[in-house]
Amino acid sequence: MNEKPDNPFPQKKPDHASYAVLRSWWLGLEHDKGERAALRRAGTLTEVMLSPAFHDLLRELRRAGCGIAEARYPKLAAIAGLAARLDSKKTEPLASLASRMGTPKTKDGKKAAVAELRMRNILACDDLEILYTLLRRALALLDDQASLTDLAAVVWHWSPMDEKRPSDPRRQMAYDYYAVAPL
Repeated sequence: MNEKPDNPFPQKKPDHASYAVLRSWWLGLEHDKGERAALRRAGTLTEVMLSPAFHDLLRELRRAGCGIAEARYPKLAAIAGLAARLDSKKTEPLASLASRMGTPKTKDGKKAAVAELRMRNILACDDLEILYTLLRRALALLDDQASLTDLAAVVWHWSPMDEKRPSDPRRQMAYDYYAVAPL
């Protein structure tokens, strides 16, 4: 098989074919409420990877020419599990995930939708399983509304903190969050 490993979900390229596949798969979950519910309930990445819907996404990405190394399955599982939580009936926000987290939910504008301490815990997280749990909780605070493409790019490119890596999603998340969060 002639796959290009790890080429899906490039940062700042929302028109990449992998995002179209993800969006189509995500919208298709509307017609399979049982799988959507199973993914929403999945508390671990293993539970997500054991679902047929995860394997449907993997198969569709491969058909579109996106190679995914087996070592990256947990990241794809995190994307699938988190995407299933997003409400496809509402308009998808254009703002980045971190901007949505920092934007106040109330009109008085005194508190960010996601508390600063919770955001710091997300930014400090090096373990994908823990990150999955933290982001599930954050999405609940955002009423399950976030940019599907930004969420996928953030999770796909998440890795242990590296100060020398210019495209580290954590750095961009911190910039986006603190640009709008009331301090």
